[in-house]
Amino acid sequence: MSQDAVEERIRRGLSLINACDNNGVTCRLLGGVAVVYLVRDVYAEAPILLHEPKDIDIAAHRRDSGRLTRIFEGVGLKADARFNALHGAERLRFFDTLMNVRVDVFLDIFRESHVIELKDRLERFSPTLPPSDLLMTKFQIWEINEKDLKDIIAMLYKFELGDRDDMNTIDLGRIIELTSDNWGLYKTTTVNLDRTINYMNNADLPSKVKDRVMSNIDRLRQSIEKAPKSMKWKMRAAIGERVRWYETPEEA
Repeated sequence: MSQDAVEERIRRGLSLINACDNNGVTCRLLGGVAVVYLVRDVYAEAPILLHEPKDIDIAAHRRDSGRLTRIFEGVGLKADARFNALHGAERLRFFDTLMNVRVDVFLDIFRESHVIELKDRLERFSPTLPPSDLLMTKFQIWEINEKDLKDIIAMLYKFELGDRDDMNTIDLGRIIELTSDNWGLYKTTTVNLDRTINYMNNADLPSKVKDRVMSNIDRLRQSIEKAPKSMKWKMRAAIGERVRWYETPEEA
């Protein structure tokens, strides 16, 4: 997929966010489109990291699901009535005939391999999820694929690790908060740090990209390991890998 085609998909995603904003509904981009929007200036240095976002993913509040559906239908999206009737408490699905892509909407929570609460996160950043939450939606994938690993590398090259979320910084505290309260999410995240390193070591990337990403991975790992853990985390850690700690895509 060309850079122009990727930019066109970003513009479509932003137009959906703007349509909601103009009607008093808060929604934010997540998924591949959100990552590409935030890091697209790094692709000139590391073109191998650019890939086609498969769908347009959006986070919104459950309380706004009815209004959001009317807004999306008003700009030409077709609702998946059966899916929405079955899963509408947590998720909605639409089809964008203009772009020929699926639009998935996560309501208050992001549920895939793990659950990440988003209800109090949507107003903190725009037009995407806060970078820390966006990164965690990638780290939480147990059956991670190459596109997700590329997104992780691009984010860890683009962003500093700091004490807030902005266009250049990832809030390290948010990542620690999530991984210190949920052992399963901690386990998958730390496994995916290793998977990221393995992929990066075999990828055709500039040495400065690899060095910066490795530095951020080392800091992430140290911060995650050193942080105090909740009682819930410790109780689940005692069970460990004897019980599966992640959901599969079919279950989610």
